[in-house]
Parts: sequence; structure tokens; C-alpha cells
Amino acid sequence: MSIVIKNRSLKGVFKMKIEVIENEKDKLKISVHKELTLVNLLNENIWKADGVSAYKIDHPYLGEPILLVRGSNPKKQLLDASSQIVVDAKDLRKQAQVALK
Repeated sequence: MSIVIKNRSLKGVFKMKIEVIENEKDKLKISVHKELTLVNLLNENIWKADGVSAYKIDHPYLGEPILLVRGSNPKKQLLDASSQIVVDAKDLRKQAQVALK
């Protein structure tokens, strides 16, 4: 199953392709097309929440990053990590606005 997320940015429409490779009760494996930064942030936030995850990329420029999440509810771990990225980005924006006044 593939998911394409479209978002408007200053440079037009940004598309992100997420492919679900494995979707089991205790394991979720996804590939995020050309988005190592997002995969790294997801991995870090899952670990901060005491989850278990890892990612690999076969080639630093040509490979697709693959994120593996394990646990009793890997989908929830992934969604919670995604929500935490949004919270962190909003907090960073507020701090930048204060600092740049």
C-alpha cells in the first residue's frame, strides 16, 4: 500500500510517498521516498517515548530509507511520533519568533 501526501509550499506542491512494506500486529515497516530526515525524526521520537524502532538505508544517495517499528502497537507509536514532530516544530517557531523580534 502506498500513500502520497501533498502539501503546498513556497516551491509549489510537495509530494511525499510512503509505502507500507509490512503491517503486522507487533511490527510495522515503511519506506519513505527520499525523506531520510523525516525517518530520522520519527525514529528519534519513537525512542524518546520508550518505543523500539530502527531504520536503514542501502545507499546514502540512491537508497530509500526504511523504518521498522516494533512493539505492542507500532501504528500508535508511529502516529504519536508524527504528532510530536508537529508539536516540536510549532515550539521551535514560537521560540524563533521571540528571538527574532
